[in-house]
Amino acid sequence: MKSLFDRRFAVVLLMIFGALLAFSPAGLRTTSSFSPQALAKAIIGEQDHLEAEELAKWLIDKKPDLLVVDIRSAEEFAQYHIPGSTSIPFNKLSDAEAVDMLSGDKTVVLYSNGGTHAAQAWVLLKQMGIESLVLLGGLNYWAEAILNPQAPTDLVADSEILKYQLRKGASGYFTGGSTVAVRNDSAATTAKPKVEIKLDKKKKARGGC
Repeated sequence: MKSLFDRRFAVVLLMIFGALLAFSPAGLRTTSSFSPQALAKAIIGEQDHLEAEELAKWLIDKKPDLLVVDIRSAEEFAQYHIPGSTSIPFNKLSDAEAVDMLSGDKTVVLYSNGGTHAAQAWVLLKQMGIESLVLLGGLNYWAEAILNPQAPTDLVADSEILKYQLRKGASGYFTGGSTVAVRNDSAATTAKPKVEIKLDKKKKARGGC
C-alpha cells in the first residue's frame, strides 16, 4: 500500500509540475529536442562558441539581429561591459521579460568573466528552446585580445599577423581610437590608448567551456 501511495504521490507531483510549466513563460515555448550525444558533440566541436574577434566584427558591422548578453551581476555589468551588450544576470534568464527578449530571430551571444557560467547558461537556454552562442574566453579574453592586443613575434604564421591586425583595429574602435573599421588586411594598424579593466583574475583568459 505504501508503494502504491508513493507512486500515486509521484504522479500527482509530476502533474502539478507539468501544469506549472505549462503556465510559466518558459513553458509557453516549444523546447528543443536534443540528445546528450548531440549536446556533447556541439560542445566538443565548439559549435556553441564564438571567438572574440568575430564578435568584434559583428558589433562594428552592427549586425542587425545580434543580442549580446552579459550574465554577470548588475554590479559587475556597471563596472565594465562589452559595448552594446545587455545585462541579464544568470538567475534572471528564465524570467518572462528575459525570455521575451531572447526569443525570436536573434543571434544571442552569452558571456561572463570566463566561460564556465556562460556555458551553463547556454545549456539552460537550450532546454528552453532558445539557441545561443558562448563568447570563447569570456570578458577576460575580450580584454586581453581585443582591448589590449599584444604584437606577435616575427616568427609566426601570416594568419596570426592578420588576426593581430584585426584585433588592433577593433581595439581602436572600442577604446576610442581613430580606427573605425576592422579589415583582414594590413591597413588596420592604428595605435590605441592603453586600457586597463579590473576583472576576475582567478579565471584564466580562455578558461571554462
